[in-house]
Amino acid sequence: MSELSPQLRQLRDFYYKTALKLPAEQHYVRAEKLIDNPSFFTVEHLKQHLNNPMLMPNYLALMYQGKRIDLTPAMGHKVIQAAEVPFLNKGILEDFLSHGASLVLEGVDILQPDINAMCAAIDAPHDCVVSNSVAFFSQKGNEAYRGHLDLDDVLVVHLGGAKKWRIFERQNPRRVEMFDLPPEKMGKQVAEFEMLPGDALYMRSKTPHLVETSGDYSLHMSFDICDRNVTPETALHMLMAEFDGDASPSYTPTSGVMEKLVAHAGSPAYQGKVAELQAKQKENYARARAMLGSNRVSALDRWIVQESRGKK
Repeated sequence: MSELSPQLRQLRDFYYKTALKLPAEQHYVRAEKLIDNPSFFTVEHLKQHLNNPMLMPNYLALMYQGKRIDLTPAMGHKVIQAAEVPFLNKGILEDFLSHGASLVLEGVDILQPDINAMCAAIDAPHDCVVSNSVAFFSQKGNEAYRGHLDLDDVLVVHLGGAKKWRIFERQNPRRVEMFDLPPEKMGKQVAEFEMLPGDALYMRSKTPHLVETSGDYSLHMSFDICDRNVTPETALHMLMAEFDGDASPSYTPTSGVMEKLVAHAGSPAYQGKVAELQAKQKENYARARAMLGSNRVSALDRWIVQESRGKK
């Protein structure tokens, strides 16, 4: 696993010492000028990733005039030894970005070991969290998202340009009506401020927010602190498997069927299976994070050193 750079250590410390100790009634906290001249991710880094010929559309969301651009028509294929190798024609990115589009690059922790190390530091205090790093690039007049709230807590660091944030009162947990919220669904505004390079922001889940690129462009990175505990869908599927193996007799009233389901849900056998799956998920996610941290080829290093010596 890569070591954190001094700048990322500053961000980690803000998360550990301030964000994680936030009082329950407070749903966001901001740190101005936390990092001096942030350089761990810049527009140049973004350009390098976008020019990677192996970058596929699943990593990207290209937004223009409030709509997501379908990248499927820009997919091409080259036949290599009878196999079709896909690639994205970057002309579509060039065209829309040159006309002011915004872009979201997902999975930066997969692309950069240092960002993966930061995600590992975010994961560490939690029982089952696998954070995700996302880069947001926007140009004035074109935002990637309208007013919305997030399912998970979010740690944000501003990296370039300027962006205005409007924060609203935190809402009750839900998993519907989270995006493209009209003003009446945003609730009461509680804060408005401009984020500049080096500023950091932490928001608890279900905190509605609305952003606006106040300069010519804006670049920030968001760390989504994703809950990876066993989902309700998985738990219910497992519960139905228990019921299928020991069901209610035919013609049992609905209330009796529900009682049977509740009994299964409270049984040691079912609880044990859920706990076993939870432990397995936690182990798998930890293994995946470690793999991402070492997901680089170094076997050629000795030949690079040999070549450099030969040139001297």
